[in-house]
Amino acid sequence: MTTMRPRNPRDVTTGYRLAEARRLIAELRRVAQQPSLILLPRALRLLVRGIDLLARPLALTLGPARTLVLNERTRSECEVLADASTIARRVIALRSRSDNLGAMLLRKMALELHERYGDGVALAAVMVRSLVHEACRRLAAGASPPALARGLQRAVEAAEAALESQARPLGSCEEVQALVLGATGDVELSEVLARMFEVLGPCSTIVTEELPRPGLDHEYIRGGKWDGYIPARALLPEGEAGLILRQPWIVLADEELHEVEQVLPMLELVLAEPGRPPLLVVARAIRGPALTMLTANHVRGLVTLGLLVLSSGATLVHDDLADMAALTGGTVLSELTGTLCRHLRREHLGRAQQAILTPTGVTIVGGQGHTCDIQQRLAGVRAQLREVARGRQSEWEFLRLRLARLTGGIGILKIGAISEHEMELRKEQAEKALRVLEAAYEGGLVPGGGVALLNCLPALQAMRASCADADERQGVALLEAALQEPFLQIVRNYGAMHPPLVLEEVRRRGADYGFDALRGEVASMWERGILDCCSIVRGALRAAVSLATMLVTTDAVVFHG
Repeated sequence: MTTMRPRNPRDVTTGYRLAEARRLIAELRRVAQQPSLILLPRALRLLVRGIDLLARPLALTLGPARTLVLNERTRSECEVLADASTIARRVIALRSRSDNLGAMLLRKMALELHERYGDGVALAAVMVRSLVHEACRRLAAGASPPALARGLQRAVEAAEAALESQARPLGSCEEVQALVLGATGDVELSEVLARMFEVLGPCSTIVTEELPRPGLDHEYIRGGKWDGYIPARALLPEGEAGLILRQPWIVLADEELHEVEQVLPMLELVLAEPGRPPLLVVARAIRGPALTMLTANHVRGLVTLGLLVLSSGATLVHDDLADMAALTGGTVLSELTGTLCRHLRREHLGRAQQAILTPTGVTIVGGQGHTCDIQQRLAGVRAQLREVARGRQSEWEFLRLRLARLTGGIGILKIGAISEHEMELRKEQAEKALRVLEAAYEGGLVPGGGVALLNCLPALQAMRASCADADERQGVALLEAALQEPFLQIVRNYGAMHPPLVLEEVRRRGADYGFDALRGEVASMWERGILDCCSIVRGALRAAVSLATMLVTTDAVVFHG
């Protein structure tokens, strides 16, 4: 006979508690998967905290006294960084989600600045940090976010006009050297590039190559660069920004290639050649079945192809193709010349030592054209230059660019290093320097060390006095504080001095004076060769104000999951 043991009350209680715990865990998981909404002012504080965390190491790189940042790449490998854009690229995400959002907004701004100008990241980060901190204070005091944003936009327009009024054209070799040295801190690189630009002039094109020994070298090769776009992304190697064709055959087509019959002859010529040389096709347009066939042959590895559609404009494409033909010894295929792509023969092809394709254009180096053909094109361009009216600036610039291509405005900067990592860093510095010089030739120079921004303050103070709305005046005051911050940060990075006292000394000495952070003294920026590119300073200012305006007018932050 079996007897039933009475249930222990403790067992019942324990079972109830376990069931309740499981229910609570399920509820917490369900809540965690729902979006969480954070409103002002806490939302802005979260964003500002993320901005601060990333802006701190970026600000340390501002000025010549760059503080080195140690980055752990893996558990067994680290690297030393001194460039703000590189630091921003290395920061993929922060651990805290609330901090990560603001940091990633700043990182996105930094990457866009680097992509466009190659510099100005630290400058913009310092101004953004100042703008958002000052905005938080004024919003806490009751200021209206839309009014602050309106004041900021009015202020940045006045600051840009004040910057442009200070700009001087880049002319001397010493200014080129000073600009590169200020942007990269590399003395050897600044000297080599100054010599190259002195020889090649402002319309020059410089490409980089690896050198099998440590150091820098350079050479000059006849060639030119043309703007355009690659019609199919599959033509570029995976993970690469460009394509290098060595000893290519070149087809120059003043036609819209869209039929298979137009491109079949060029493929047959290359495939019949024993070495199957790479083929560069430059045309007015490439699309449809023609593009599909060319891309398929390239992807399958039957032939190495580079395709470029010129973006010169409908009336200028033929001139560009004719210049390429003179440099490479090829023939322009068009109805004007009486030869079309359908009737392509080997003698119509151009040749060169190298063709470098990027998403924005092609650089043809070492074209194998006849000297007499090149001289004839040069004479024609010079004759057109003499007839161009001074008011037609765009046509004058285009003819000057054609002249530089035909006269050999191409330089090769050769970079060597001990290790692969050092090579990568030196290449990045060279690319940065070339972008800065290109922007400087376009927009001119302004005093460096944050002085050009300080010189914008009188224009902003006059605007603030004329604003009728009190909150808009506060928006102008935000930018006034931010324009002083780069100068103060440079003095902080130098150390051993009190930044506000140095700022007062600079204001007392005059508009041309700033702080020489290499020697630790107040001096004339123009005399010391401490210069900035006007386009980059203006771009950094505009980017900083744009990001700060977005943050100031953000009402809520939503986190998912």
